[in-house]
Amino acid sequence: MDRPVTPLAPTAAELGSDLRRVLAELGRRRFAAVQLTASGSHGLRPRSMSASSRRDLALTLRRHGLVCAGVDLWIPTKHFSDPSTLERAIDAVGESCQLAAMIGAVAVCIELDLAGDPPSSQTAEALLRVSNESGVRLAVCAPPPTSLPSGMVRCVDPARWLAAGADPVVSVADPAAVPRLSDLVGGARAAPASGGGLDVTAYRIGCEVAAEDRPVVADLRGLGNARQALQAMESAWAAGALE
Repeated sequence: MDRPVTPLAPTAAELGSDLRRVLAELGRRRFAAVQLTASGSHGLRPRSMSASSRRDLALTLRRHGLVCAGVDLWIPTKHFSDPSTLERAIDAVGESCQLAAMIGAVAVCIELDLAGDPPSSQTAEALLRVSNESGVRLAVCAPPPTSLPSGMVRCVDPARWLAAGADPVVSVADPAAVPRLSDLVGGARAAPASGGGLDVTAYRIGCEVAAEDRPVVADLRGLGNARQALQAMESAWAAGALE
């Protein structure tokens, strides 16, 4: 089966704790890309990774025919405004950006509370500085109408957009945005399904028109059976293609 024009990049952490086995599985299933995670119980720990372990990760990705679409770093948003956790949070972003750059990823995805408790201008500048030093984009998961700090791009999570009453199709028209695939079904996060709020065909077209080769993160977070959810995403994405 041919790969889609815009490759889906599954979030590896939801598929198991053994990253090597997960990458081998995705390679066998002919995925072109994967999204790695630097937080959570199955996430990488960039701070503790040696240069040789980072090189080994890059080689493992290539061995299985995968590119790293990006790195997720889900730090609690309050850590970017609390003086007692701020320095460690910025350091974690910087370390994730360094890892991303070494394995060929173009973006690190984070969450900021831009509407309720936004980071100070000094914090935003520090975050941009550590990402720019690695040549990696900082993608913030925050739906419109919140505006992003200058220099950051938007990480588009359809389930969150739909819950906020925003249109994810409009957001992915920005070629710099980092798109994800998810849906809101019955008020809960889910894979795209009948009765969901996401127009997958319109979303796929928006992704491909803006940037044809841009990976779309198959976001498996919070879904009960990750492999079943991934199959549903593959089916929905293929059905969303135009002849």
